[in-house]
Amino acid sequence: MSATLRDVADAVGTSITTVSKVLSGKAIRVSEAKRREILDTAERLKYIPTIAGVNLKKGCTDAVAVIVGDLLYPYYAKFLKELSGLIHGYGKSIIVCDIDNDYELEAEHYQRLCTGYVDGAIILPAPGTLSPEHVKMSEHFWERADLPALILYGDGGQIFQNHSTVGADVFQRGYLAGEHLARLGHRRIAYASSIPAGAEGFDLALNGFRRALEDNGVAYDPALTLWGCTRYIGGREAFHRLEQTDATAVVCSNDMVAIGFSSTAAEAGRRVPGDYSVIGMDDIMATQLNTPKITTISQDVNQVALCAVETFFDDIKARKRGQRIPVRHVTFPPRLVIRGSTAPMEP
Repeated sequence: MSATLRDVADAVGTSITTVSKVLSGKAIRVSEAKRREILDTAERLKYIPTIAGVNLKKGCTDAVAVIVGDLLYPYYAKFLKELSGLIHGYGKSIIVCDIDNDYELEAEHYQRLCTGYVDGAIILPAPGTLSPEHVKMSEHFWERADLPALILYGDGGQIFQNHSTVGADVFQRGYLAGEHLARLGHRRIAYASSIPAGAEGFDLALNGFRRALEDNGVAYDPALTLWGCTRYIGGREAFHRLEQTDATAVVCSNDMVAIGFSSTAAEAGRRVPGDYSVIGMDDIMATQLNTPKITTISQDVNQVALCAVETFFDDIKARKRGQRIPVRHVTFPPRLVIRGSTAPMEP
């Protein structure tokens, strides 16, 4: 552990004020010998100025943390590009923190919020860690940090009730996907979720998917729901798990899983969309480069990012006045983008 100003002051036998002014280079009446002693002692004790202390004098920092669920997923890169430009427009820079779908790493990033190194955080949660325990842990750290924390997830306040959320309506994303496949005549429709097993209630897209099946007279089969499917490997695993079932279509909770499923099916000699209709979510660029191009659920990243940043800085401005803005939950309608990976059920 690094030393504090008090540790240095006690070791030298002088006041904290004197040590602080010497270490910060401010003018102070002190002998050259004492000044050198203070500097040498601070170095020996490994004193490091706390960011919180520096920022306390300024009243703010010059940075905003953007905490990202999985930097390997291109969907997050789209948001990072938009957020970076918008935040820069407010005179701030961003510090990107990668959760990497790791619960413990996520907790470490949230702990650092309490050190005062940023003005707040915009969070793109990791589906692979989303659970009741995750939400409880996250909100504990956000409240302890007492900084603006906005979540880029269109849950309408169903999961993150105590902090503002902005995003495409997650329930509606699942609904559009399920409705599309049901209207194509598919009756055995699987669902590949990025949410871990045991946190079923936190997959709002699955709730929308089930409602769409119900509205279109299609039975939902829990045996065709797969949990913990992340990245391309999650799509590969989903294919092998569904290969021995009678499923003819699959909704993937993100595009990486959809691409992984489609490419693995092709390697196995199965046709997409002939044997399986496949639909993803998020509309990443790779969906247009895949063969076949992937049907997906799109959202307006520019619109969502702009609303998120405006809401975030409204909170910062309010706090400077000693106020708080009411918690906001803003959702935008997603859009179905039909491409070549879905087709009517073959006789």
